[in-house]
Amino acid sequence: MRHHRDVPRRIAVLVPVVCLALTGCLRLEAPAPDVQPGRQGPVLAEIQPAADADTARLEPACPAPEQPATLSAAQLNEMVTESDLPYWQAADVGASAVLSDGRVLWVYGDTLREKQIEPRLVDNTVLVTSGTCMSQLITDGLGPVFPRDSRELSHWPMSLVRLEPTAADGEGVTDVVVVYLSRIQRGDRQWDFIFRGTTAAVLEVGADGVPRLARMAHLTPDSVSFDQINWGAAATVDGDWLYLYGTRQTGEADVYGRELYVSRRPAGEPMNAAAMQYWDGSEWQPDGSRAVPILDAVQGTSQTLSVNRLDGRWTAISKRGGDLADKITMWTSDQPYGPWTATDVADSPNGQDTGNLQYTPLSHPGIRTPSGRLLVSVSRNTSSIEELFASPEVGRVLFTEVGRP
Repeated sequence: MRHHRDVPRRIAVLVPVVCLALTGCLRLEAPAPDVQPGRQGPVLAEIQPAADADTARLEPACPAPEQPATLSAAQLNEMVTESDLPYWQAADVGASAVLSDGRVLWVYGDTLREKQIEPRLVDNTVLVTSGTCMSQLITDGLGPVFPRDSRELSHWPMSLVRLEPTAADGEGVTDVVVVYLSRIQRGDRQWDFIFRGTTAAVLEVGADGVPRLARMAHLTPDSVSFDQINWGAAATVDGDWLYLYGTRQTGEADVYGRELYVSRRPAGEPMNAAAMQYWDGSEWQPDGSRAVPILDAVQGTSQTLSVNRLDGRWTAISKRGGDLADKITMWTSDQPYGPWTATDVADSPNGQDTGNLQYTPLSHPGIRTPSGRLLVSVSRNTSSIEELFASPEVGRVLFTEVGRP
């Protein structure tokens, strides 16, 4: 494991790598927040779905998956390499949730599209796969699935959970998928952005199998604080509780990892900010200011990670020390708040010396592999946006398999 003290101090190269991992290291001039920090109500600010949300469709059509289905990392890598979807040429993050019919819904951040499509880059996309068949979720307007808010802040997916539909979701709804998104203020340059808070969005899958955006709302108040907790960096459901993890950069010199925090809420209230309970080191309680880190920044994680309960063990997947590390690390614990035992499980060169970047490893425990091992993906990109536009394949996720806890 490469600790933060071993990272070469090549600042000119570190800036794009660190920014790419959502550290928000370049401070832009930011307008005053929409909502001043304080006690959160059930809903902070609603965001209207785009006017064309009802025109959502999946292209191309994919057959229902065979049951029970298994997919290896090699099969998924071949699928991604050979894909030629016009509205998904390259994208990062790629968190996943398995739907009730066995298909997999994937959410991605900044997405590059074919040369003739304008705009060439959109804030986010959704794919649905059935086995190795890939469909892209598009609407008549061909914009991002999760639209910008009233202040033109972009939305980048961090995590998602699938919930069973209730009568309140309406007739014919087969799946409810809650997506937690970074609210991002962009700058003029490639790596300029500020994290402004977390937005929650609900996708409902109807009888036709198409996910449609039902509602969106701010989960945390609008803030320009450099060191705020990024709630929603990971999310998972265990029993009656939905656990929402948050990461926080400390601003310490030569420390590129993030502190990790945990909160929970009833699983039936995924968008109710007032239902949040925060771990304060001894108990769950409602005051977010009393939340304490469950991992320190030096041994901490990337901005976005995965946390799930696997085989009775709470398991986190990320890079220890942040995205400048060269290993994928697995943390395990008997409790959702630790204490944690860390083990490096795979190589993942950060790429600061080559310009071929690897960051944000995520686990996909809902996708069974023939080997029985845990499926993990890592985002890839290049430090040259010109290269990305010319060769989009350098910005597609890469899959591997690691041992289960």
